[in-house]
Amino acid sequence: MPSTLCSALIVPDFNALIDYAQAHSIDYLNRESLLKNEQILSLFTYRVREIQHELASYEQVKKFALLTSPFTMEAGELTPTLKLRRKIILQRYKKEVDNFYCD
Repeated sequence: MPSTLCSALIVPDFNALIDYAQAHSIDYLNRESLLKNEQILSLFTYRVREIQHELASYEQVKKFALLTSPFTMEAGELTPTLKLRRKIILQRYKKEVDNFYCD
C-alpha cells in the first residue's frame, strides 16, 4: 500500500537563485548542477520547512524535487488558461514523483 504524504515539484526563480549562488560563491556549470548543489538543497529544505511552520504535520510537504525548467503551454504542461495538466506533468516527471514514494 503506497504511503500518503505531501510532496512537491518546485521550479525555482533562477534569477534569484543565480544571485544567491554568486553571493555565496557557489560554483555551477548549468541549472541542473546548481540544483544538485548541497548548499542549494539545504536552502530549499530550510525554506520549505520555514514556510510551512504553521501547518499541521500531515499538511506539510515532506519531499520535493527541484525542476530545471518551468511548466509551459508549449510543452503541454499548462492549459491556455494556465491550469496545470497534472496527467502530463506526472508522466513527464514520473521518476521524480516515484522517488517521493520509494521509501
